[in-house]
Amino acid sequence: MDRIRLKGIRCRAVVGVEPSERVKAQAVEIDLALEAPCAKAGRSDRLADAVDYQRVEEAVREAAGSGRRDLLERLAEEVAEAVLGCDGRIAAVTVRVGKKPASMPRSREVVVEIRRSRSRGRRRRAR
Repeated sequence: MDRIRLKGIRCRAVVGVEPSERVKAQAVEIDLALEAPCAKAGRSDRLADAVDYQRVEEAVREAAGSGRRDLLERLAEEVAEAVLGCDGRIAAVTVRVGKKPASMPRSREVVVEIRRSRSRGRRRRAR
């Protein structure tokens, strides 16, 4: 499967367990690796045959900007769900979410990285 990377999507999200992190949105940076077929778009040079990067970024920003969550892991899950839901050609996504940790002043960044894939096929019935 081909891979498309979107790096350095900067947005704001309410995420964290410290009281100061629960009050207002803070800066987070999100990187994506989309697994999607690129051959058709590569041959045709038509946007209609490609994953629309702008649409993906908008889905990321909308997911990050909505709601409050304690953990970066939850934010990463929400972003993965949004990305997989915005284009059926995306078979899987790796989401990397980083932020400056309020409770760890000597650390520059805390990063969570997850990979989620679209469920393909039907589940087998238990016998």
